[in-house]
Amino acid sequence: MKKLGILIVLLSTLVLAISGTTQAEKELIVGTGAASYKTEGDGANLAAYPLNANVYEPLVRLTPDYKVAPALATKWEYVADNTWRFYLRRGVKFHNGEEFTASAVKFTLDRVARTGGSFIHVGEDSVKIIDDYTVDITPAKRNLRLVEGLTHPSFGMMAPGSDPGKAPVGTGPFKFVSYKEGVEIVVERNEDYWGEKAELDKINFKFIPDNNTRIMALQSGDIDVALYLPRESASLLKATKGIEVLTSLPGRYSALYLAATGKAPHDILTDVKVRLAIAAAIDRETIVQGVWEGNAELNQTFIPPAILGEYRSIVEGFAYDKDKAIELLEEAGWKEGKDGIREKEGRRLSIILISGFPSAEYHRPVPEVIQAQLKEVGIDMKIIEYNDTGLFQDSIKKGEGDIWIEDGSQNTADPTFLPELLFHTNGYYVKYLNAPTWPGEEFDRLIDEARDTPDIEEATRLSAEAMRILIDEKAIAIPIASLYNIHAIKDKVKGYQPHPSRINDLWAGVYIED
Repeated sequence: MKKLGILIVLLSTLVLAISGTTQAEKELIVGTGAASYKTEGDGANLAAYPLNANVYEPLVRLTPDYKVAPALATKWEYVADNTWRFYLRRGVKFHNGEEFTASAVKFTLDRVARTGGSFIHVGEDSVKIIDDYTVDITPAKRNLRLVEGLTHPSFGMMAPGSDPGKAPVGTGPFKFVSYKEGVEIVVERNEDYWGEKAELDKINFKFIPDNNTRIMALQSGDIDVALYLPRESASLLKATKGIEVLTSLPGRYSALYLAATGKAPHDILTDVKVRLAIAAAIDRETIVQGVWEGNAELNQTFIPPAILGEYRSIVEGFAYDKDKAIELLEEAGWKEGKDGIREKEGRRLSIILISGFPSAEYHRPVPEVIQAQLKEVGIDMKIIEYNDTGLFQDSIKKGEGDIWIEDGSQNTADPTFLPELLFHTNGYYVKYLNAPTWPGEEFDRLIDEARDTPDIEEATRLSAEAMRILIDEKAIAIPIASLYNIHAIKDKVKGYQPHPSRINDLWAGVYIED
């Protein structure tokens, strides 16, 4: 009997060891860039934005072709003046075991209201509970783009009473495990998920801001997936045995925002001729083909082609024309100085570009390329880099630069999302960061009208008209290109389909091949 007991113990130990090995094989290690979560107050967004760890789910989901699909709401309808009714999915549980009901919708959106209502413009009285599975949402200001806007992961439903900054509790296919600022966020499979359960037992998202370090970590086997890689690295990785490169449809963009209403000493770009000269002096084709090896596409707006469709042609945009740039600078009174840098009334044509969101690392070496191109027409441009979103946005708020370069993303199905967020009077950048980039009242009127029409086609056309003012007339925004999300994975990783939006990736279907 004693020998039999020892044998049972040994067999149990062997089973546990084998089980542990299997478990380890189902843990995916993902290397991503820097992610600065907010962990305090009503704006806390741990595990939701800017890295979406699939802990939360919104009422409606954004498809890869920028359409709206059901998620925690199975259907919705427009029921009255500025009011939408949502019918909630039944049988859904939060990670703490509580049932998902209309009270969670109110808890979540009331938090958004206390932070200012975001771009969906919800207020303290916006959410009305009809019954446990039916809720009405009436934005505080007229917004018929509510449904499209709710696809943003920032509006993922949170368990009432939970602390989203310390221990996120959602309904998603993965549950929050731990977070170490600047190091990692870890999630595990939700065994009680209402939909198709995740294949992986655990995902460890490691924050590796440096692109080269992230690539080397993949090549050495320290990580299984490397997200958001530099476009110029794609060809190298494609030739690497055991690694597959995946590319999304265009959804991100690289663009410059110019300080059209800046104050001294950052007031040089208040002259539209200087802004137009900068736009003409930038050879975007050289950036796309020469720097990014063709892993992007020229776009005269920063809204993805899948959103604007036929209305893209409303915006003419900019073509590279060095002679035109010089002519515009001459007309603006900037004459060539002894060292080649232009001068006007004793002042040098010297400006500052701030490279930041999501981090300066993502933009290299584009700022340096633009710096060289502007120098050819007599503009001296200095570069300041931030790898922290807070510092980058603080520089906008303080008006410390002349140009900001941003790598952004269309994260909702709403064609007014980016124009309003970045440039409207009530948008985040202008209203809360005091960004010197407001295009004027006509721009605001077109965006407001686009948000006030029930016809999504008309809303799209109006958004394109607003972009024409922003880009063609005012040259406050200079789009560089539409970007693909470029990721690299080990051959054994299967089922990953990169979303064109930066923050809408789904991980439930990803698995590791034995």
